[in-house]
Amino acid sequence: MKHFFHRSEESKKVFILLHGTGGRETDLLPVAARLDSSFSVLGIRGDVVENNQFRYFKRNTDGSMDEGSLMIKTKDLLEFIQEASETYQFEMKDLHIIGYSNGANVAVSLLMHEPDWFGTALLFHPSHPLKSYDDAELDGLDIFITAGAMDRMVLPSEAVQLKKHLSLMGARVSLHMTDYGHELRTTEFIKASSWWSENNEKY
Repeated sequence: MKHFFHRSEESKKVFILLHGTGGRETDLLPVAARLDSSFSVLGIRGDVVENNQFRYFKRNTDGSMDEGSLMIKTKDLLEFIQEASETYQFEMKDLHIIGYSNGANVAVSLLMHEPDWFGTALLFHPSHPLKSYDDAELDGLDIFITAGAMDRMVLPSEAVQLKKHLSLMGARVSLHMTDYGHELRTTEFIKASSWWSENNEKY
């Protein structure tokens, strides 16, 4: 998969970056740098192309989530991350995931399938994928979610339901609601940084 890796000499920890629809593997670098610039970074580009835009999994013709594609691409991503850990010599237990929109949705699926790989997850404007999936044990996993009250792409209720779903599986979830739409806002980065700082010692 198309990607980049920046190795840190200061920390063994690694941020996994998963962009939104139409994005690139470097899009979330400013977020990672704001949280902790000492971490290594693995940015992964989605390999599904719709309307000349990169995504991580397909949509149905009505625009809804294709969960079959999501499951297939989740497996592909997990295999790629494991291969990258061997190539770049990092440990699976040292991963922290940052995802936006389509990237946040596939991040949720990654968490549900391999929760032991990730110490934290920051999910910006996710939907609520895999609603019927409740087999994951997310005990001790810290998750930060943002949503937009005026979001026309993803109803804010999706984030509320996702928080409930993840919490029922044992995760500690913080939800920040903005007054805006689906776009990323500086206020979200500020809230994410504050949340990260409050929990930093655990990571």
